[in-house]
Amino acid sequence: MKQLITLLLCSVLVLNLSAQTDTTEIKVMKKNVVTVVEGHDKVHVKVGNDRGVEVITDDWGDTTHVRVGRRTFKVIEGDNGTYVKVEKEVKNKNWTGSFNAHWAGLEVGMNMFYKSDYSMYNGTEYEEFGEYFDLNPGKSLTWNLNFAEWAFKNERKTFAVVTGLGISFSDYTFDQNITIKKDNDMIYPDNLNSDGLQKSKLHVTYLTAPLLLEIKTPLRMGSSKLYIAGGVIGGLHIGSHTKVKYKKDKDKTKGNYHLNSFKYDVTGRIGFGDFCVFANYSMTSLFKNGKGPELFPLMVGISFPNI
Repeated sequence: MKQLITLLLCSVLVLNLSAQTDTTEIKVMKKNVVTVVEGHDKVHVKVGNDRGVEVITDDWGDTTHVRVGRRTFKVIEGDNGTYVKVEKEVKNKNWTGSFNAHWAGLEVGMNMFYKSDYSMYNGTEYEEFGEYFDLNPGKSLTWNLNFAEWAFKNERKTFAVVTGLGISFSDYTFDQNITIKKDNDMIYPDNLNSDGLQKSKLHVTYLTAPLLLEIKTPLRMGSSKLYIAGGVIGGLHIGSHTKVKYKKDKDKTKGNYHLNSFKYDVTGRIGFGDFCVFANYSMTSLFKNGKGPELFPLMVGISFPNI
């Protein structure tokens, strides 16, 4: 079935591929997906609409422009080396009263546990490992890519119920020289050879969907109002693996590791414009009941909405 769907998609793309002298367009049905314009001194690639992704390579000036939304990243090769310059399109400073939700964007947060219980290992050979899920905080990060949002606002546009979709990539990097393994009954720690060991971690990927109440306060900074938001974020476990990295080798093992299939986090957020700080704490344990230590994740981070 997957091969058939892939074949059909490829057929649609091929049938909608029209090439001109300098322009190539790829369409799905009647919607333009990718446009490639080749000139004598540059190549211009555009994905999506005006708020999508745009890449321009300029052979004359040895500069590559990458635009994502309102931000442009310029990779410039000069006489003194290569450097990156970031520019941002200036928005209209006149406040229109419209409601701009702050879910979609990029987030990064630090992982920790606000509650833990390892009593299931009491009296077993794994008791000597203690709280083996002690984390290396600098390497235990979550990256959230929130790619869709919908806001249902009141008539005065002072608050809204916000929902959307996102993908969350979480790393739990062990502070000890261990990894985890599993059998049918539970997960358990396993010692690693410390020679050349650089890091060992559990990586978990979730599909996320929020239900937030966002409120615009009267406080302003320029054209941006202070906003606060709170609610819940649901998560569906869609993949996980352990990874052990040595100086000259690495090992990656996929598995579900008795992780809970669903989770929900309580979140609180506060910010101005395209920047906010947030905290998410989970109301569900990382692992299924009795299959692993009882661990309740807490994440504190920063968000760059509307990038």
